[in-house]
Amino acid sequence: MNHNAKKSRYASLERRHRTQIVGGLRDLPKPLTYREIAQLLGISLRQVERCLGEAAALRGQGLTKREVAEEIGVPYGSLGRVLSVPHRKTVTARQDAALAALTDMHGMQVDVLAWFLNTSLSSAYDLAAILIERGLVHPLVEVQPGRAWVYPKPDTAARYLSWRPKDWKPPLMYANHYRAVAQARIMLVGSDPQLWVSERILRRRAEIAASETRSGQLMFSTGRAPKRDRPHVHDGRFLGEVDGKHGWWALEVELTEKKDRAQMDAALAGALRAARDSVEESVVGLLYLCRSARVQDVVNAAYDRLPRELADLSLLFATGDFDDEWTKFLAARNQARAAKRRARNGLHISKEAS
Repeated sequence: MNHNAKKSRYASLERRHRTQIVGGLRDLPKPLTYREIAQLLGISLRQVERCLGEAAALRGQGLTKREVAEEIGVPYGSLGRVLSVPHRKTVTARQDAALAALTDMHGMQVDVLAWFLNTSLSSAYDLAAILIERGLVHPLVEVQPGRAWVYPKPDTAARYLSWRPKDWKPPLMYANHYRAVAQARIMLVGSDPQLWVSERILRRRAEIAASETRSGQLMFSTGRAPKRDRPHVHDGRFLGEVDGKHGWWALEVELTEKKDRAQMDAALAGALRAARDSVEESVVGLLYLCRSARVQDVVNAAYDRLPRELADLSLLFATGDFDDEWTKFLAARNQARAAKRRARNGLHISKEAS
């Protein structure tokens, strides 16, 4: 007996009668949630919504997205995959800001994009869905544990970079690093593009400089892959304040220890020389954001071993604990949001009382 044929026949029946099947599962004495129906039938949350239309109806009645998620039984962060998104022919200001940032950072996970835009996760999924529908970004892709990545197609990126880049996808080996650098940008300067110079731009500058000098030296050193005697490309530069000193700072995000002392020494020396030799930005210091006190100690120890030519530089040097700084940043943002909500509620109550 051909079990595959039998399975195919049942799948065909399920497709033709999906609306009735989904409706029946939702009308049981103990109704199944959207998520349970999707898992049982092997279909997407969006397909469940197409059969039922409950989420759209509840939103039309004025329920918040969080309330809708609770009513239909899906995680709040998944609601963007349930509700359909309107088709727009023009790019809104928020979409433009998102595309510029996604291009600058190569791409972001959806939760990081939500932090960048200072919006809800559901809204970030909605925005990503619109950009995907319009063919401006690739379909979402999961690389490492956590939220999926959204990243622009080469034609889209070219509009923001003024050159056509190679197609890019989040690399498994460095996905956590790209995520952390984007988080660092958010907590250091927010979403203002004037206060940030990305690694992508810095690398492009270095490539142009190498071609103009005919050095042919198109291999570069980075904190992720340090190479002695190669031009170093920072993880980014930002205009802000560190330890009371305002100006342009070079940034390195160090998530793990280097494999040996020589590699760490080469990475730090390269980062300091690149900061010293910067022309476009007058860099005042170098900031290392480190994951864990152990990594921070390794970086500080390398700084203590610097050769005299670098130890005598007037550049400032600072290190910080990445996770501690991020936790404090999120706490402050959440407090600010809560204060705004209280202010809005107070205004609403006062208007009703009047």
